[in-house]
Amino acid sequence: MVVFRASTQADLPNISELLISAFDAPPAAPFLEPALLRWKYWDPREDWAGPRSYVLESRGRIVAHAGIWPVEFSLNGRHFRGVHMIDWASAKDVPGGGLALVQKLAALFDFIFAIGGSDSTRKALPAYGFAEIGRTWIAARPLRPVQQALTHQSRNWKLPVRLLRNAYWSLAPRVEAARGWTASEITAEQAESRLLDSPSDAVFSPRTIGFFQYLLRCPAMRFRLYQIAREGQVQGHFVLGVSRGQARLAHLAMCDGGEEALRSAYTLADQIARRLAGANEMIIRGSEGLASKAILKAGFRCLGGAPVYLRSGKTGFTFPKDFQFQLAENDEAFLDSGEFSYLT
Repeated sequence: MVVFRASTQADLPNISELLISAFDAPPAAPFLEPALLRWKYWDPREDWAGPRSYVLESRGRIVAHAGIWPVEFSLNGRHFRGVHMIDWASAKDVPGGGLALVQKLAALFDFIFAIGGSDSTRKALPAYGFAEIGRTWIAARPLRPVQQALTHQSRNWKLPVRLLRNAYWSLAPRVEAARGWTASEITAEQAESRLLDSPSDAVFSPRTIGFFQYLLRCPAMRFRLYQIAREGQVQGHFVLGVSRGQARLAHLAMCDGGEEALRSAYTLADQIARRLAGANEMIIRGSEGLASKAILKAGFRCLGGAPVYLRSGKTGFTFPKDFQFQLAENDEAFLDSGEFSYLT
């Protein structure tokens, strides 16, 4: 008999064993750190009271697992609860475990979405009821080219050429935020409630103070929350973190989602990142549309992309037009491969 249930901290060793086997990962892989797993699955979240890890168990053995990264929307008078699955895996000798787990989760939530994934995952998702609904871009810019070269994962004859290119790119084009725009570090409790409640936030994930309190406790990397203002008036906020030389803009939300406001926000984040210790490169994820133009005007280059898949079943949920899928929509914001992995 197969049992579907929420996991508990007592399952940690068995979940780790499953993930090691399913992903062919070394036991010391950073994403398997016990403190990180406890934070992802069981650390209390002020913005989400339900479980964040589910398993399929057969005869006392965990044969499939999925962590969830939740998000909630209130659109057109309806409330929707959705998730992005993380650490989704099934035992190699139970090939149907992944599908069975998706079907169970689909009955619990209004929608499930996925960004990118391995080639095998992308091939499997349509069979699991997912449809591709759009694409995202990933953009980057070098910040400290010399330090980046000294730690770059690709150390070959191209390194000197890459150093020269990145040295020029880190300085040009020189982009400044529009006059009167500033950014300052704040605590989660200082996040502007007016911004969090704004209907215009529909193009960004509607994250709450509770979400920021949780994210800032991440044991894998230190995140910082910044508030954006124009002439002293709050316009938005963003979250930055640094991992293995890479500064990541995990989340951005603005009252004004226009191209010029987004360009100023990206530029402010770039300026802040250059002052963070260990930040040699900066990366940002977003969706095609206005943000694609704004990121280029901020001096970044788009270096790739990934499809977005959605399974909403009978709920009819669809993401708002021009919705911005960012790094903090899943564990990409804090994922650590154990090695430097610069994009530039």
